[in-house]
Amino acid sequence: MRGPANEVQSRLQTDLAYLASPVLRGRLTGTPGNDSAAAFIGRRYAELGLKGAFAGACGAGGECKASFFQEFRLGPAALDELDVAVYPVTRNVAGLVVGTDSALRREYVVVGAHYDHIGMSKVYALDPGPFALMHLGADDNASGTVAVMELARRLAAKPARRSVLFVNFSAEEEGLLGSQAFVEHSPVPMNDVITMVNLDMVGRLNDNSLILFASGADDRFHHIVDSVERVPPILDFRISWRPARSERSDLIPFADNQVPVIAPFTDYHADYHRAGDIAARINFEGLEKVVDLTERAIRAIADGNSRPEEKSH
Repeated sequence: MRGPANEVQSRLQTDLAYLASPVLRGRLTGTPGNDSAAAFIGRRYAELGLKGAFAGACGAGGECKASFFQEFRLGPAALDELDVAVYPVTRNVAGLVVGTDSALRREYVVVGAHYDHIGMSKVYALDPGPFALMHLGADDNASGTVAVMELARRLAAKPARRSVLFVNFSAEEEGLLGSQAFVEHSPVPMNDVITMVNLDMVGRLNDNSLILFASGADDRFHHIVDSVERVPPILDFRISWRPARSERSDLIPFADNQVPVIAPFTDYHADYHRAGDIAARINFEGLEKVVDLTERAIRAIADGNSRPEEKSH
């Protein structure tokens, strides 16, 4: 492990160490560890001053409080497939940073990552054996989760012209169920979501090689990334672009709804869906660098004079 060299890396390491700790037992959807992770993220958004993205409990006077949580149920197919008993209700977590431009703040950039992993289940594990192993999911996807929380910290401190909605999805491992539930019951009109930025497995940067999945506004995204990467301090990534649909992650439900998507990814590795995906193997210097590039891209999109061009997928 490359340890933290500064305050940002220390914060990323502390948050990731908790999310990928044995205490949460791998954050399998429908388990207490998954619920604890959701509560942790919600508390962080509240501390940062974000607004809850969802309608919460309503009082006798008809006034409803905002909530950071969106509950949804796992379907029978997902429950039947699992080999671990789980509670059928889980939660997405989302907080909103309102934009500064009165004419543009009703347009949104969604920044998302799934926070669940596979826990003690063998169903999705790639290291099957006679004994159940605990899969802590440090890279998949505690890395993306802490990246989104760090981005929320930065955008809350200095909001963009457009609003930015930070979302952490549950039940990605069971088939993108959380992101699908969010899209189907979005707290904002999907037509007003101008881009979805997805962070899934961004903690194993090697040789500065970064994959970017994109669709819907490919030329615009290429131009944005090329431009912001060169802003001092220069970020010297070796970037390769791939079609969004070659990555089965939470960007897909958004792409299906004609939302342009872009997603950084530090690639698969030998510990993917195995017990070896632990916090000690995260490259925190690389993770900070991915966050830096992603922040620059988000600001370029959220502060732009026009929304990315939408194309059919």
